[in-house]
Amino acid sequence: MNDFDVQDIRDELAKQRAEVAQHQQLMLKMKRIAQNPTMEKEDYEMLDYLRVAASRTEKAKRMGLPPLVDIQDTCSENPDP
Repeated sequence: MNDFDVQDIRDELAKQRAEVAQHQQLMLKMKRIAQNPTMEKEDYEMLDYLRVAASRTEKAKRMGLPPLVDIQDTCSENPDP
């Protein structure tokens, strides 16, 4: 193994950790929304995010690509407090 291989592995590990953290953040946000019985602004934002994620996943399936949905693309304007 050379230095480039090691760096590639480190980059991939960092990418995977970031994806797991984003997924956990999304799940916590969905749990918080599900526990609140009234529809609020955050609920509508989550619905919009899920619609975008579903359309990207469907497009990736049609193109034969792995489904990649970046939470930062759709939620960057409204970060969690």
